[in-house]
Order: sequence, then C-alpha cells, then structure tokens
Amino acid sequence: MSRCKIADQSKDKKLVSIFKRGNKLYLQFIVDEKKYQRSTGLDDSLANRKIIKNSVIPKLEHKIISGEFSKDKNRAKKFNFYADKYLLLKENLKSYKEWHNIVVNQLLPVFANSSIDAIKRSDIKDFIDKKLEKVSPKRARTLLNVIVAIINIAIDYEDITSNVALNIQLPKHKKEEFEPFSVQEVNKVIDTADGWLKNYCAFAFYTGARIGELLALRWSDIDLDNGYIDIQRRIKKGEIDTPKTKSSIRKVPILEPLIPFIKAQFSISQENMSLDVFQNPHSGKMFYDSKKLVPFWKELLIKCNIEYKIPYTTRHTFITNMLNGGKLSILDIAQIVGHTNSEMIVKNYAKYIKGEHLKISRNYNPFADNSTDTALLESY
Repeated sequence: MSRCKIADQSKDKKLVSIFKRGNKLYLQFIVDEKKYQRSTGLDDSLANRKIIKNSVIPKLEHKIISGEFSKDKNRAKKFNFYADKYLLLKENLKSYKEWHNIVVNQLLPVFANSSIDAIKRSDIKDFIDKKLEKVSPKRARTLLNVIVAIINIAIDYEDITSNVALNIQLPKHKKEEFEPFSVQEVNKVIDTADGWLKNYCAFAFYTGARIGELLALRWSDIDLDNGYIDIQRRIKKGEIDTPKTKSSIRKVPILEPLIPFIKAQFSISQENMSLDVFQNPHSGKMFYDSKKLVPFWKELLIKCNIEYKIPYTTRHTFITNMLNGGKLSILDIAQIVGHTNSEMIVKNYAKYIKGEHLKISRNYNPFADNSTDTALLESY
C-alpha cells in the first residue's frame, strides 16, 4: 500500500485503534495490508487511554503515513530497549530494586547492545553456566526467568516470533531445610544471651516475626495493655516499607513469657533515648538490614555450642512449636505469622509434627457411624 493510499485511507477512518488484552492496552493498525498489534505496556485506565490517544497514537500515525514504520518494522531493537520496558512494568513493585539490580548489573553488561533477534540460545546457556559457577541454581533460575520475560516483550512487539530462552535446563534446586531449634536449645539461647540480644531472641522465638519486621519495630507498635504487637513495617537494606504481603500487616499476640523481655528492652531503649525497639550497639541506631544481625547471632550460637542455624530459624521454630502445641488452628497460626493462607503452613511445616497420628484411640472405627462417638476426642 502506497503512502498516498494510506493518507487517503486516514481521512475515512482511524489508522490506529486501541484494544484491551488482560489488563493491558494494545494498539492495532494495518500497514502494507498486514495487521500489527503492539503492547503499550500500560494498564487499562481512563488516564492511560487519554495518554495513548493524545500522544502515542499521533506519533505512530505519523510514522505510518511517512513510511518510517515500514523502514523500522524489520529492524529488531537491541536487548536494552526491551529491558527498559520490562523495568517499567516492575517500577511500582516493592521488589523493583531487586529486578533493577538484576537487569542493570547482571544482564545489560552482557546483552545490552545485542539485537534481540541475534541472541542465540547458546549465548544464554553460556551466560547461565558461567553464573552457576558463582550462584545457586535458584538464583540462576531467577536470572533466566528475567531474560525469558524480556524476550517475551520483544515477541509482544512482534519483533521476533519465538523465545530462545525457554526451557533451558538448569540443575534442580534443592530447597534448603531449616531444622527447628529444640525446646532445650531455645532456652539455652535465651539464657546465654545478654542485654538487647537476649531480648531480641525472646521476641524472635515468642512471636515468629520475620527479622526485618522485628528490627523495624517501634515502641508505639507494642500495646502491653491489650496484649499485642502491631506488625506494620519492615526494614531491608536501609529502607523501611510495609511488610512483603498484605497479610503480613497484622497484630501478633504477646505471649506471657515475652513480657519480662519487652520491659527489659524498653529500659535499654530509654537509656539510648530511642523510639525504636532494637538498636545496633555499634551505631546506636536502628539496624540497617537483617544481615547486620548475623555476626551477633553467630557468636551467640558458638557460645551456646549449638550447630549454626540461620536467624530465620527462630520463626520456623515458633511455627513448628505452635503446631505441636495444638492450642490453635492452622489458620490462626497462619494469621499470627502473616502467611497468606493455611496451605503454606501445611506445606512447609506439617512434616515437623511428629507422632501425632499415633495418639489416636485404637478403639476408633473410621467406618462406623461416628456422629455421637467421642472416642477420638477422648484420646487427646
């Protein structure tokens, strides 16, 4: 179709139309009798439709009428073009910094100036194999998934038709097991620790809160009168924001054994004139990140002569012992620790509830009419 024909056609009807796919807005247009559909990367909203109508479409129509689109349509763009589009889709997420770091520091130094249609499967495999010399299979999988997502954007733009990064084989990631502390070990850790670290350990073991949540606590979050701790923020790499999921914003009941440690830590904070519950003894300020706690934790476990377990194991231990205690439902426990649902508790922790099935009454008949049979209940 000639430029004149396109120009004549534009008088009769719009060259470019908007349509919705999922929650994203796309553009549709025809050039040289071929239909094109392009993602704008924008969510469907009145504001975004206005932006597309007033800014994006006029520029695209100009390119179509001038013939510039016909020149460019066979010229695939470089990897960094689609990487920028990928980051735009992530910019409102709390995890944006992580994705930005992967793209800018890991991927762009290798692929930035490569034309997206020139990247070969072997290029990506070589990149991942080299990364596997330094990182875990889980981390390598994350890098590969980002590459897959970026190349998928190029497919959305119809600059390529297939994703060469799909189905690249990686070593299986073995999920790390976190064996909980025994009751004796919990008591030994708390008894051996001193000062603020003793109080921190008690907070960790008796609340099951995540490390970043504990280190971000302020005294205004603790309500001794009503018996709860308000978890509403976390600290990670020096930045304070809300917890990782909506369900993580929660109220945690203050168990009776924790109260003396709360009062002891309050006295320490008063001496430091701090509104934060925990302060790094080296700086006198809030811990910058959970990693800053690790040296204190390692030294404590060595002092206790206990095999090293990561600080997160306190949460793991709390959940396991709450399950074994049998006082609360799995749903209640999930709400206390901020899990999205009870399925996560069952999946990750049920295996640590040992021997409960053996407590069942031997008189119980699963095939009898048990509507009035209390034998099972009486066995507990």
